[in-house]
Amino acid sequence: MNTCKIVVADSDSKNREIIGGFLKKKGYLVHTAADNGSALRVSRSIMPHLVIMDVNLAGGNAFKTARIIEDDKISSVIFITNKLDNFFYDRLKSMNIYAYAAKPINLEQLFQTVEFSINNVNKMNELKNKIEQLETSLKNRKKLDRAKGIIINMLNVSEDEAYGYLRKKSMDMCIPIDVVAEKIIKKYG
Repeated sequence: MNTCKIVVADSDSKNREIIGGFLKKKGYLVHTAADNGSALRVSRSIMPHLVIMDVNLAGGNAFKTARIIEDDKISSVIFITNKLDNFFYDRLKSMNIYAYAAKPINLEQLFQTVEFSINNVNKMNELKNKIEQLETSLKNRKKLDRAKGIIINMLNVSEDEAYGYLRKKSMDMCIPIDVVAEKIIKKYG
């Protein structure tokens, strides 16, 4: 069973009911919102996988609400619109929108768009996590190299011996080697 959470934000209760009911039948956990403020509140509280938002949503500017949802890393947004013009496309260029749906809504096409968007969001999140891990690894490696340099100069030992010293300190203190390196850099660097 699909456990992805989706927020359907549309001022028209009939549209919310149709789209929400259809996605529930497809196995999604659906929450609804009738205006920009409630769309943002619901999204912040449940952290959905996707927000489907009508561009004419009541209570403010849907583009600004979508920007907040994206910038705060809450979710990604699919817009529903009945007006595909240059203004709409220009707004999308500055956002992380993976797709949009045009009115009148074809529910099967919307389902495919939702599946496609969630798949792409998951891929992007995996890539972001890998990048963060690589950046952390590189930062730790630089700390380790700097600490080894300090130990080499202070104790007049080889690089392998300096690394062995750091590794032994790490095991003796039961803390990660990058933390030992950071302590040495702060104390002697």
